[in-house]
Amino acid sequence: MRIRNSLDWAYIDTALRARVNSRISNVENKFQLYKMIDNIGTEVTLLSKAEVMARQGSRVNAEHLLEKVNADIDAVYEFILVAALIG
Repeated sequence: MRIRNSLDWAYIDTALRARVNSRISNVENKFQLYKMIDNIGTEVTLLSKAEVMARQGSRVNAEHLLEKVNADIDAVYEFILVAALIG
């Protein structure tokens, strides 16, 4: 899943946490995944601020932040798959 703007994060956050709860049984892996999801949430906050500044006419590169967030979301999905296979 990918986000188009910071408003899409609420749905993705919920979906990621549900996937972690349903697929991961190891407590240590769950903790690490929740930490990764929380870190993405912090990045989305920065993205939201950049989007507001871009709408106000500032020269902020919100697209770069959006690509970074999407790459991090993909990394979490991959980590969930690996953690589910490991057990």
